[in-house]
Amino acid sequence: SLLQEGYKIALLLGMAAPLRYCRCGGVVAAWLKPVVSSQVRVRPRAFGTPAAGADSTSTSASSRAAVVLSAGVSAAALGGLSWMALQGQAGFTASPVEVDIKPISEEVFDTSDNLFVFFLDKAEELAERGEAMHQIIRSLVTEPSLKRVRFYHNVRKEGDPPAPDTADEEGNQAKLRVVMYKGQRKKVLKIGDELPKEEVLDFYSPLSEDLSKVKVPKAVPLVSHSNFGEDVVKASAQGRPMILLQMYEDTCFLCFLMRPFVNSLAELLQKSKAPFVIKRINIEKNDFPDDCPVARGTPTFVLFRGPTASPSKWEEFKPKDLCEKITQAFPSLSDDVLQRMDELQGQVSRRFQLFTQLVMWTIELQKLEALVASGDGSVPATPQSSEDSDFNAVVSQMMTKDMRRVDGMEENLAHLQKEVDEVEHDAALMGAMLAESVMRRENSEKEKLQKR
Repeated sequence: SLLQEGYKIALLLGMAAPLRYCRCGGVVAAWLKPVVSSQVRVRPRAFGTPAAGADSTSTSASSRAAVVLSAGVSAAALGGLSWMALQGQAGFTASPVEVDIKPISEEVFDTSDNLFVFFLDKAEELAERGEAMHQIIRSLVTEPSLKRVRFYHNVRKEGDPPAPDTADEEGNQAKLRVVMYKGQRKKVLKIGDELPKEEVLDFYSPLSEDLSKVKVPKAVPLVSHSNFGEDVVKASAQGRPMILLQMYEDTCFLCFLMRPFVNSLAELLQKSKAPFVIKRINIEKNDFPDDCPVARGTPTFVLFRGPTASPSKWEEFKPKDLCEKITQAFPSLSDDVLQRMDELQGQVSRRFQLFTQLVMWTIELQKLEALVASGDGSVPATPQSSEDSDFNAVVSQMMTKDMRRVDGMEENLAHLQKEVDEVEHDAALMGAMLAESVMRRENSEKEKLQKR
């Protein structure tokens, strides 16, 4: 029939011209297959035996139709596979890749992950180097693990520092400068004639923290990139408590300051059987998981209500504002819980005071120790930059030590008070030792003068 002849044409297209026509032949064959099948009814029969009631003409026609259909599908598939294989050898995808390399913006950066950004010195480079940029993109989009990567460009504006000189020693054209972003990580690439694809693939491999040896409070479980889907998205499904996820960093001062407050808050909510629980994810040690909003600042709190609901990213991050947000979002919480929440957030300022005292007394103790060690009670003058560096080093060291703790507010306040008392006592002893050293030196000088 005419339909069968059309299907044969599709068959020939698929077989004869795989590089150019196989997609066309495959489409025509797929379109004609149900039509031909509806015109030629093939009755069920035992293998090698005509079905009862079927004459030789219908059986012959049915067999030919079946053969044509099978051959057409096979040929179209063979042509398509041949075309894909040859295209793959040539380094191209099955269809031309045309990616609009849009300019990066603050909004994109604040809300998107897996960014691949070309940094250019001038707008004219978009045209001058556009083909090189698209060639890089064509090579990367074929990789399944890079399917979430998005490509952008940034042109240096007046007042911005110039990009580093990436020309080679022979003065050839500068290499393309790219900055890759994933999670809180970033990496600079300088791409010349060869694309370091393995380096790109390695960078975009998800980072996930090993939680097996991490000590965490029972009321605030820690989650990672690898278990996020189970422990956050699915665990917050309807009928189960919602999950308020705190995204934090070890080097974030406010995250450090709120650590025992969040622990005590989570314990309070757990005891009162609140409709949600608190969990944490360290975004310095984990990339942003799928279904998790991007956070460029910490702490950030996100409320999850299961796989079918979009997560709600809260703007509130200070202790008092967080408590007010919880009160608004969960009005069913009892007055006793709300009062205790207010008490806990008020204790954060006391924690800050004690920590400040601890830092200052520790720095003073270090200075006194240096004076005593000098023997004559004097130390060389140090520039302000050095003092600032010493201050930052002490703060960083104490923050790192404190972030390993799992205590709540009251226990932590007691711990800090004890630390302050001890370092203050040590500083007083060291001051007394310094005074004795100075007096001995002065007496020694007096004796020398008297002998003269």
